[in-house]
Parts: sequence; structure tokens; C-alpha cells
Amino acid sequence: DTTSIMPTPSLSHLGFARGVAVPRGRHRGTFGRFARPRRVPFTVEAYAHDGSSAARRLREILDEPGCVSMPGVHDALSAKLIARSGRFACAFMSGYGVAASRLGDPDVGLATLGDMVDAGKSICRAAGDMPVVGDGDTGFGGVANVRRTVFEYHAAGFAAVSIEDQVFPKRCAYGKGVRVVPRRDAVARLAAALSARDEIRAKGGDILVIARTDSRMATNPEIEDNFKEAILRCFEFKQLGADAVWAEGPRSGAEMEAFNVAMEGTRTILAQVERPGVEMLSPGRCAELGYGVALYGLTLLSASAAAIERAARVMGQGDQDHPTSKQRAEVMESGAGLLMPFDDLYDAVGFNEHYDLEDAFDGDKFACAEDPGAAECAADFGADDESPEPEPEPEPKPNWTDEVNAFYESDSDDRKARDDQYKRFYDQQRLKNGEGGGFFGDID
Repeated sequence: DTTSIMPTPSLSHLGFARGVAVPRGRHRGTFGRFARPRRVPFTVEAYAHDGSSAARRLREILDEPGCVSMPGVHDALSAKLIARSGRFACAFMSGYGVAASRLGDPDVGLATLGDMVDAGKSICRAAGDMPVVGDGDTGFGGVANVRRTVFEYHAAGFAAVSIEDQVFPKRCAYGKGVRVVPRRDAVARLAAALSARDEIRAKGGDILVIARTDSRMATNPEIEDNFKEAILRCFEFKQLGADAVWAEGPRSGAEMEAFNVAMEGTRTILAQVERPGVEMLSPGRCAELGYGVALYGLTLLSASAAAIERAARVMGQGDQDHPTSKQRAEVMESGAGLLMPFDDLYDAVGFNEHYDLEDAFDGDKFACAEDPGAAECAADFGADDESPEPEPEPEPKPNWTDEVNAFYESDSDDRKARDDQYKRFYDQQRLKNGEGGGFFGDID
């Protein structure tokens, strides 16, 4: 294990009793990828019961030069499609997206820890080897709730969890009335999250904690300079040992550059939402500004909602043609249709992989259950671990006693003659086997 722990700073300035401390984090080194030959279809490939291996992969991704594009996913299917595309190294489970897709509600704190963890388990499983960051909101309560959130997200399979400084219950950062807790409470909240993270690491697990501030968007009257407050909070988060920092809602490129200068040496995230009058920046441009992650949290949810509304409009036109008729016309005109072709949808949700799974475990391939000597058994299990052929057993030596008994039991009308003949044959056989002597003594 390459983990090392630095001396623990005191938190007495935050109101904690002397001696209460939180270890500073230090990034682990890179880990190698160990490939194993795949002998069964992808659908049955094991995935970790927690996010430890995913956290290590995410750390490697974030440590690479440039800026990684991180799309937001809202359910298992969206995560699966993103992973299948092969175009993205990681993804983000959006709290906004889960509230909308799972509850049909706005992101105003209605989604509970249970809702998020349950959705996250399905999302992380569907994402396969692609690491997923989980939106941990405010941690769903006090510092004990924050610690529990980190533990639950780790167990669900997330590579990282983001914790923000809004008041509880929180709301979308672009909604009305956003407020944040005082700075010292924000730092205490993060300290609780980092203590849970370090407990996980001390037990051999791993998860990253991303510290987020919404103070740039906050309406708190006591905050005089929102951007300065955002930098001060993220600097405290950085000093405490956050794996990455995230200031929501910078207003200009100048603010973005200034923020990254202040956070030098720490991973930074820029979250972007498609809103009127907002220019969406590419990952390349984000890298130029100093960011390591370009998060597009609502793009896929917005695209999904638009596609559903568009199809619903066509289907709801009464006696008009079904969307498949419009599909044919649009495909001919632009090459892109209203609907995903059925065969593509069939494959996307996993039917073909499921059939591969059924074929791999077809009962006919396990003939060894009825016939241990069947060739199929060796072919299915350990054919690459060839064992040496067993040596043939030596042929048994002839038993002269059996020969004598066979002679004695042969048909004969004269019992006395047969007995005499048996005695003489017995003695001859004894001599032949080198034992000497017999009924009649030595025979020449």
C-alpha cells in the first residue's frame, strides 16, 4: 500500500475539543491494471462490492494531463449507454437528475440518502468498469449523517462523493434562494467526510471526497464578496485534504483563471449547465483555464426529456402516422431518426449479452455432472491447466496358484489319477517359481 498519512492538524479553531483532529489526505500513487482472461460474457463479470477499485481508476484518470469530460447520468440505462459508447472515462450521478428521473420532482432536497444510494447501486453496476462520482449533496444532515453518506456511497460502488456547503435541505445551485452554511460549519462538514474517507482507506478501501462550495451563487446577506468567499472556502478545503475542489457558478473566464491560480496543486472541477445566455466551454478550453474536469451534469437528462417530448408530440397527433413513419422520412433526409432502431435498443439494454450468458452456462456444456470423463468438462474447466497423463498401471504378474487350481478343477473321471496329477503339477509349478520342494520332494 502506497498510502501515507501526514501529521493531523488540530480543529480546535473550529470549536472542537483539543485533540480532535482529521488526517490530511495524500494521493496514492498510480496502480497497475491487471488483466485477466475473460472466460464468460461481460454481463457476468464480477464488480467490486464497493468503490475501492473504481476510486483508484478515477485517481489515475484525474492525474492524467489535460481536462477530462465527465457527463452526468441519472439512471442505470444512461450510465450503461455512456459506458458502452467508449467515449468517456468517468461519469457523475447528478442529484438533479435522480430527483427528476426517480421521483419526478425538482432538486430541492426531496431525494433522500436512501433514494440516492439505491439509484447509485444500479448506476455503478450498469457503468461496469467506468468509475462514477456520486452527488452527495450536503451529506443529508449533521456531521454524523455526512460520515454515513461517505460510507454508504463507498459501499454502493462510487469512486468518489461530492459534499457541498449549502444549508440542509439544499436545492439546485441555479434555483431561487440558495444559501450556504457559515464557513466554519462548511469546513467541519468536510472534515467529517474526510475522516470517514480515511477510515475507509485505513481498512484497505478507497474513495475520493470532492469538496464543493455554492457560495458564489448564495444569497446570504452576510457574504459581502461571493467570489472571494468561494476561493477562501476552497482554499480551506484544499488545506484540509480534499481530493478535488469545486466552486459552483463562476461568472467569467477571469474568475475561472483566478480560482485555478489560487488552487494550484489541487484538482479542480468546472460544472456547466445549458442555460440561456451561457457559453458552454469544451474540455480543451477548460484545460486552458486550469481545470482538470469538465462536468456536464444535465446534458443527457435534457436530451432524454427532449426526445420523449418530441416522440410524444408525434404519437399524440391522433390519426396521424406513428413515429416509425416519421422515422423513415427523417432517416432518409438527415440520417438521424426520431427513434433508436429496435435492434440497437435490444442490444443496448443487454439482450445479446444475456443470451451469451445463457449460452455460456447451458446445461449441455456441463456434461461432467453426469459423466465425469466427458471431454466437455475438461474443456470448460481448466483446459489451460493441463495435468500430466497418469502412468499406466503395471500388468499383474501371473499367479501360479491360480494355474494349479484351474488344472485341479478340470474335468477328470479318475479322482485318484487327478489328485496325483495335481500334486505332481503343483510341485512342478513350485519349482518353476524358484521355491523348491513339494509333495514329492525335489524333481529333476
